[in-house]
Amino acid sequence: MNSPVLVLGLLGVAVSAYVWYKQVTSGPVLCLGDGCARVIRSPYGWLLGIPNGALGVGYFGVATLVPLVLAPFPTAWMLLRTATVVALLLYAYLTYLQFAVLRALCVWCLTSAALTVAIFLAT
Repeated sequence: MNSPVLVLGLLGVAVSAYVWYKQVTSGPVLCLGDGCARVIRSPYGWLLGIPNGALGVGYFGVATLVPLVLAPFPTAWMLLRTATVVALLLYAYLTYLQFAVLRALCVWCLTSAALTVAIFLAT
């Protein structure tokens, strides 16, 4: 079992679930300043009608499942690695949007991106 990927995946599920919840509710977002709310509730917080937080829960859920259940299957690790590369490309674009377009930073989103980088390095 790859314990670092398991722990990173669980942390990612928690962060993404919080972001998803805050995307679909109108309450305040726990953050330094108002950057998180501005980012996650912007039009860029959704991809093809799906909240980015939900996509994160799905990705990190898979990252948690692979070391728990599918560890003996090399194909599962290859698929996780592929999903991680796709997630990194999406995070690169979303981070660019935070800096260049929205001019607001979301600590939760950047944490999620950092967890994805860590999973990439651990797989």
